[in-house]
Parts: sequence; structure tokens; C-alpha cells
Amino acid sequence: MTNGQSNKNNSTTSAMLGEHAIVIGGSMAGLLTARVLSDYFERVTIFEADTPPDEAVPRKGVPQGSHAHGLMAGGADVLRQYFPGFHDDLVAAGAEYGDPTLNWRGFIGARWNPRIKSGLGTYVMSRPLLEAVVRKHTVAIANIELRVATPVSGYTHSTRDAHGAGPTSSDSNTVVTGVTLEQSGEAVAADFVADVSGRNSKAASWIEPMGFTPPERSNIGVDVGYVTFEVAEPPNKQRDWSVLVVNQKDIPKDTRAGAIFYKEGGRYLVMATSFHKDYAPTDWPGFLAYMKALPYPSIYNEIKDLQPMGEAKEYRFAAYLRRHYEPLQNFPQRLVVLGDAMCSFNPIYGQGMTVGAKEAEHLDACLKQCLEDSDSDNSGLDSDSLDKVAEPFFKGAAKFIDAAWDGTTAEDFRYPQTRGERPRGYGLVKWLNRKFFALSGTDEEFSVAFFKVLSLVEPPASLLKPKYLLKASFAKMPEHDQEPPFPPVK
Repeated sequence: MTNGQSNKNNSTTSAMLGEHAIVIGGSMAGLLTARVLSDYFERVTIFEADTPPDEAVPRKGVPQGSHAHGLMAGGADVLRQYFPGFHDDLVAAGAEYGDPTLNWRGFIGARWNPRIKSGLGTYVMSRPLLEAVVRKHTVAIANIELRVATPVSGYTHSTRDAHGAGPTSSDSNTVVTGVTLEQSGEAVAADFVADVSGRNSKAASWIEPMGFTPPERSNIGVDVGYVTFEVAEPPNKQRDWSVLVVNQKDIPKDTRAGAIFYKEGGRYLVMATSFHKDYAPTDWPGFLAYMKALPYPSIYNEIKDLQPMGEAKEYRFAAYLRRHYEPLQNFPQRLVVLGDAMCSFNPIYGQGMTVGAKEAEHLDACLKQCLEDSDSDNSGLDSDSLDKVAEPFFKGAAKFIDAAWDGTTAEDFRYPQTRGERPRGYGLVKWLNRKFFALSGTDEEFSVAFFKVLSLVEPPASLLKPKYLLKASFAKMPEHDQEPPFPPVK
């Protein structure tokens, strides 16, 4: 295999945990969840409310699909692991692949990213192209069916005694047995259900009538906005980047940022981002002035002589939301919730797809443990090991969410306007973030380690080595009057 692809088998295994699994939602996290489940169930059905287009164009169910999306190295690793042909198809369709610390030119965290080799690999492309390639590979798996324009209106369930011997009056052993389709009212039976229905998931309200306490919620209000223009890349353009980012330099004074992402087909997605309703203009002259006024005019210099290919696309996002399933002591059996249905992040940081991918990979590990438990007691499909998946899944998934959430909230709460409850230890995390960004601007070894954590390749604990903490405590942010020239690649 090449470019980090693995030889993981995407055919079904000889031993199964059940006959049928259902995935609610067919976006990125839902498709990858279905791929994972296909190894453990004889058949998997994805119920998607939207009708995804055949071609790689934005769709109604992803309102931010016209804007730039980031796939971090941690998410790219998972996709290559589960879809061996994914890399070749995506690159053949025009995506650019490479080491992000070399290919991404950016002023992030109040310093310019060092341009050094990290050994990581990821892609730059449009969100519709990425989703189309993943959907193609998912539905090509023989035991996966995608049913579009088929919204789900709830779960079906029953209760069993402690030995699984049929219905009882106890809610403590409530098991989800399938879903109800909204349009027809049909009940579709399943041995396992994964709710990946997105930020507007109704899982919390659907479990409440069963007698379960819905998860607590954390809302962080940031009132961010995107304005994106698409422009054609100039002929014979010599680029040394796939992504160019200029973020805020002085928070909370600065509320504006910008980026250019290469898009397949020789185009750029040029995106202005803003915090707390300081929205960018939607006319091209005003947009150019916005970019010119950023801490560095790097983006403006790339686009000042270009013309947009159409009207501006806008997207506004008031608050991000986390549903805390991990502390629940009682939860329906044979049901999990993941992706944006569990936590939707501030989209400016580009974490959502990667966290969803890591959650799906973790679900694989939980189901593998179920299969091993079934084999150990020779109980096969009658094993109750599948009933116990939710608790270890939620607790493990919370580690990936925490890794992304803690750094994000530490930055967002630097604005006094940000609404919500600051996380425990906020002051320490904020201080460490600043110190880590400062050290990563000058120390190449630490820069790679830090980027691996930001990319969800390594856990945050990997940065807590004594040598890193000692260096970070004395680190100062590099001072730049202008964008520094990039040295030759080492």
C-alpha cells in the first residue's frame, strides 16, 4: 500500500454480532460508521433524510458545504484505513495530498507555522468531493444499503429481564430494537442502531419517553460567520501551498480571519471568517478590503487581481453544542450516538469530520471486544455483550471530543463576548495553549509534536513531557513585522 493506506479488509467477517444494524444519517460520520458496522452485522442500512447528488456538489443537508472544510491528518488516517482505494480516487478527482506542515501556509495562534516535515499526510479539496468519494466506497460494500429521502421519526424498543428472557415492565433493561420511518410509519427492526443524524439529532428527546435521563448540554455562543467566494486559479500559477490562512493576531481586539483553500478543478475557495457578528462584506471590493486589513495581507496579495466566479456564499453559526452522554449511568441497550449528534464544534477550527472519524474507529474497537466476548463464552448471536457497548463507547469517544473541545474553548473564551460556561481549569489550559503555540513557532521537534495533537493523531498528554513543559514555560511568541520567508524544505 502507498501513502499510508492500510490493508484492512472491508469485507464482512465470518463471525457476526447480529443480522441487521441501522445508521441514522448518511453524512461523513454516518458513512464511516456504516463501514465499521459492515464488519459485524450481516447487513447495514443507512437512512438518510436528504437526497445526496450523484456529482460532487453541495447538498441541502450540509448547509456549510459551499465553504472550505479541513480534514485533519487523524481523520485522513482513518479514512485510508477503512477504504483502501480512497486515496487514489480522491487524488484522481483533483484533491491535493501532502504533508500539512509543508503544504499549509498559515498565521495561526499569533505566529507563523514553521514549514517543516511532520511525516503526516492529508488532503485539500471541497467537502462535496470528499463526501462523494467516501459515499461511493461505502455503498460499494455488498452488505451496506443507503436509503435516501428516508427520515427517521424515532426508535422502537422493548424491555427484557436481566437474562434477556423477553419483555418485562423494567426500564433498566430497555433495548432499542429498530427505528420508525417518518413518512410511512414503518417499523424497521435492527440488532443495533447508531444515531449519526447530526447537530439536530433528536436522540436525547427520543430516549426520554423510555424513562432515561437526557444528557446535559454545553452551549458555547460565538456567533461566527463565513463569507466565501470561488475564484479561478491564475494560469501557470506557481503555488507553494494548498492552504493559506491568516488568523487573528491580537484577541480579543481582532475578530476577523481569512483563508484560501485549493479546490479541485483549478479553483480557490476564498473564505472570510469572523467572530461575534463582525461579519465580512459580501461584495467583492468590500471583501478584498477585508482581506487587505487582516494582520498580514498575504491572502489579499494572492487574490487582488482575480475576479469571483459567482456570488458570495454566506453561513452563520451562533453556537456550538456538546451533549454529554459519557457520564450517563443508564442508557438504552444497543444504541449509540456519535458525530455531530454528540458534539458539534465551532466550524472555524475544522475538527468535526476528524473527530467523527476517530469516534467511528473507536466504535470498531468496542464492537471487536463484543465479538471477542461472544467467542469466549461460545454464546454467539445470543450473547448480551452487544447490550453493553454504549458505556465504553461514550467514555472512549469523550477523550477525542475533549482533545478538540478543550483547545477550542480555551481560544474562544479569550473573547469576553463568548457565551457559556468556561471549562474547569480554563486558566491553565489557556496559558498552556499560548505557551505551546509560542514554543511551536521556534522549536521544530515540539512543533511536530504539537501539530500531531492538533491533528488528533496523538493525545494531548503526549505534550506533557517534562522537557516540553520546561521549554514552554520560558517560550515567547515570535515577533513578526511581515510574513517571514519560508526556508528551503529540510
